[in-house]
Amino acid sequence: MKIALTVGHSRLKSGCYTSADGTKYGGCHEYKWCRAFSKQVAAQLRKKGHHVDRIVCPERKFISSSQEKIHKLNIINLGRYDLVIELHLNAASPDATGTEVLYRSNAGKKYAAAIQKQLSSVFKNRGIVKRDDLYMLNQTKPPAVLIETFFCTNKNDYKKAKGLANRRKLAKLVATGVQKTVITEKGKEA
Repeated sequence: MKIALTVGHSRLKSGCYTSADGTKYGGCHEYKWCRAFSKQVAAQLRKKGHHVDRIVCPERKFISSSQEKIHKLNIINLGRYDLVIELHLNAASPDATGTEVLYRSNAGKKYAAAIQKQLSSVFKNRGIVKRDDLYMLNQTKPPAVLIETFFCTNKNDYKKAKGLANRRKLAKLVATGVQKTVITEKGKEA
């Protein structure tokens, strides 16, 4: 499969980030963590034989977050991808915890469920959620999922995700979820 792997949010021209920062709660910065995590996810998906393009917004180029949307959708919708995966972290009160995967289409729902099953072996299972209001889910030609891997505002969630070894472990889980869906769908076609 050809997969577009995108990092949610960006760093604006002003130096500000458009993402959540949970460091004051003992967590992490969403954009920085997801940017690093995307490298491990891409590597794990490639090990499973997929072509993966990482899409990270250019830093210090955009003036507002609305430019992220245009940048990503142009690449995705012209790229003939089979699947889009966008990486995010949830943010709320410091006691909020867990993982969830968002989707819109029926095809996206299958990937969301398989990825969620894998990630919930590490984090509290918040389930999969159908969302019609997010451009990454409703304006891409291929099916898309948005992974809210954990809460960047929760220090215990972050402990499970901190460092390269933990990112690699989580990336393997994401890739396993994708691969299980691919195998299931190929079995139905045969």
